[in-house]
Amino acid sequence: MAVTLKDFFAMAPQLILVVGGLLVLVAQLTFPKNGRVGIANQITILTLILALVVVIFGLSDAKGIVTLLPRAFTGGDSISAFGGTFRYSVFSGSSIVLILSLALGAIFLMRPLLENLRLHFVENYFLILMSAAGYSYALCAEDLMTLFVALELGSIPILALIGMHRNSQASNEAAIKYLLFSAFTMAFFLLGIAILYGATGTMKLRELREISPHFTRTRAMVVGYSFLFVGFFFKLGAVPIHAYLADVFEGATSSFTAFLASFSKAASILIFFKVAMGINDGFRLYLAPILAAAAIASMLYGAFASLGTNNLKRILAYSSIGHAGFMLALLGLTNSVEVGVAPSVKQDAGAALYIYAVGYSVASLVAFMAVGFLELRNGSFESLTLDNLRPLKGEGRALHWMLALAVLSFMGMPPLAGFFGKFFLFKNMAFSSSLGLAAAAGLSSAISVYAYIRVLKPLFLSDEEVEKPTALTSLLKPISVRFAFLLSFIVLTFFALAIGVLYQNGVLAVHKIY
Repeated sequence: MAVTLKDFFAMAPQLILVVGGLLVLVAQLTFPKNGRVGIANQITILTLILALVVVIFGLSDAKGIVTLLPRAFTGGDSISAFGGTFRYSVFSGSSIVLILSLALGAIFLMRPLLENLRLHFVENYFLILMSAAGYSYALCAEDLMTLFVALELGSIPILALIGMHRNSQASNEAAIKYLLFSAFTMAFFLLGIAILYGATGTMKLRELREISPHFTRTRAMVVGYSFLFVGFFFKLGAVPIHAYLADVFEGATSSFTAFLASFSKAASILIFFKVAMGINDGFRLYLAPILAAAAIASMLYGAFASLGTNNLKRILAYSSIGHAGFMLALLGLTNSVEVGVAPSVKQDAGAALYIYAVGYSVASLVAFMAVGFLELRNGSFESLTLDNLRPLKGEGRALHWMLALAVLSFMGMPPLAGFFGKFFLFKNMAFSSSLGLAAAAGLSSAISVYAYIRVLKPLFLSDEEVEKPTALTSLLKPISVRFAFLLSFIVLTFFALAIGVLYQNGVLAVHKIY
């Protein structure tokens, strides 16, 4: 396998992120202690912006004739590199834009929270950049072993972030649970890779896609793919690999919980979809029922479990499990359609999945960051429950509105982003005649409405005396925080303005995956 300069141009976004991470480490070694964290913050922001610019506008040669890196939303070409183990397409570019935007938003919002908790370390920025590099590489991986390494590069930094609050017993416990579940499920993932390789002699997704069911290998391949699904169920927090999620979301610092709930989940579902697209259509009758069962169980469990707790972060965690079920439902929709219309269903479902991932991930980032600010509303940490939520004045009122906006988006209230995600979800369910999935989705959505109303009621309809927070003015003072919240508000509220472009780009992106 001959490696050329074009191969490195194809992975320019990932290289930019890795170089930025190394520069952050250099800043830690060379700058004075009292200024190195600020420098690391600026390096990370510039790195993410540079990577976003490269992904959005692409790269070409000096004459503008040869495409070295396709544009994220309008590019028509796909670039293969490193012997076919890496493939950059419109789908990869669009997905990388989403996860890098989420990482940038998280960095804008988390700095004052981490400073207040004395957790503002240089290592945070290095870990975020490495996680972004890992997941962005996984979105381009064409080889299962390369995919595994990239997924681990994306998730191990998140494990370190979860346990960053070393003086918190809850944070330490959350990190241990995440580590144990990760090790257990990724062992299944590796075993699935080994079984698929043993049955087919290849680990490349494009070659696996050409292998149809055969009586000598069908069972082995179904088992292998099922074991791959276990790893993705963990990444998504979907049933049956869901038990860790509420404890991890509650125990981790809210800033890092927001990063996990938005960035990691969006990246994981898009990577899962890419892998699912690499499965031959002949296996869909064997594998789609597994996805449908996990989707139904996740939707119903998330809805019912959210009714049994008063802790706000746990309510949002159970909501996350439910939304993982909604997104999994889009992966299993081809179960009841004819083979001839399966490609059309895949393109529509893929576009719907991208729209759902955008709306859900932005709402999750806003919700958990708002919770993080409200936990410090009086200058010291106070875990939020439905019992101590009360109306606030000034900046607290604005945070309540941001939290309410995210919750209403989760609910699917028009015209917010979450409404369009569920609209396209039910539209595709109706088209594919997936009545069981549609019934479970409708029931869980109805139950979840009550859970979300439990959150909204103390914010705006409580009879308790209005409280004026003492610390929020200083926490919300940075322009970067206000800008990130404003941009999130615009995305969630005016999502309808971009829905047509996103849907058409999603259809094109899915078509260009393979």
